[in-house]
Amino acid sequence: MDEPVEAGQPFSLLGRSAELDDLDGLLAAAAAREGAVVLLEGEAGIGRTRLVEALGHGAAMLGVDLVLLRFPGPAAATIDGLLDAATDRPRAVVLDDVHLADDASLEVLHRYAHSGPIPATLLVLTERPVPYREAVQRMVVAWVRAGARNLELRPLAPSAAVELAEQLVGHRVGPLLRGVVSTAGGNPRLVTAVIRAALDAAALSEHDDGVVDIEGVGWQTALDAAARTHIGYLDPGVLALLSQAAVLGPSFVVPDLAALTNQPLTDCWRTLRHALAAGVVAARGDRLVFRHDLVRTALYAGLDERTRRSLHIRAASTLGEAGAPPHVVAAHLERAQGAGAL
Repeated sequence: MDEPVEAGQPFSLLGRSAELDDLDGLLAAAAAREGAVVLLEGEAGIGRTRLVEALGHGAAMLGVDLVLLRFPGPAAATIDGLLDAATDRPRAVVLDDVHLADDASLEVLHRYAHSGPIPATLLVLTERPVPYREAVQRMVVAWVRAGARNLELRPLAPSAAVELAEQLVGHRVGPLLRGVVSTAGGNPRLVTAVIRAALDAAALSEHDDGVVDIEGVGWQTALDAAARTHIGYLDPGVLALLSQAAVLGPSFVVPDLAALTNQPLTDCWRTLRHALAAGVVAARGDRLVFRHDLVRTALYAGLDERTRRSLHIRAASTLGEAGAPPHVVAAHLERAQGAGAL
């Protein structure tokens, strides 16, 4: 199996019909000379850019001019002139990746928020929730107060993630590949990374029934590297804490992580809130879970062997003192003695 994923191939819009319908409705409002603002938010690789690029078709049908600018790039004067210009035709102004905008551009956007939506204009601001920047948050808060609509892009459903993988390889995928795709947590970029790593390692094979499945482990190193790159924008302190949390497993209790890392519980939570905002972990009752097991595996693999063994020894002690079952403690001790594989 050597069919490549085409370079630059856009992420599929599978599973995004509801969001597209929402945006099309707002385009229609702009065509009727109304004003609206949308804050489109989502984790890295979730498909914000692909979604707003898809507005072109609906805008053309409705006679709405589409202006798409992506940060970093546009100068504050450009943004100011664009929003200040009188328009005879309805328009959609998309400012993509505003979390990367310079402070001067953010100040311009903050100022326009005090006047509210611009008539005959749909303004779409896309952003990633972290890393936290005060100027970004100040601008977002101002638009929320001005009545902006929040639209969050959530992970793809498992069926949509598998369908995306099948589009990328051009065949139905087998159970082993479906299992690896599931570790991407519904993130289109990570699903694509799975397929790319498998293709580059020549690890996909086509069966007689036309089903393509994965074999071997030669793809894992490349996939780990792609996953670490995917979250490389996070603060080093957040990445370090998440790497230690990966030793505890797919889910963990925060007091256990604080004990494992010898940190005060409040400091641990302060760091983890950035991981929560980024969508790397999610709250499930009184515990946190890694949303993409692919990312957890990559963080774990990125630990050097000595550090990994030491963390497993400390995890055995920490969990034992917390009352974890003996077999859980024993598993950590076994990993401390062995290769440390998950």
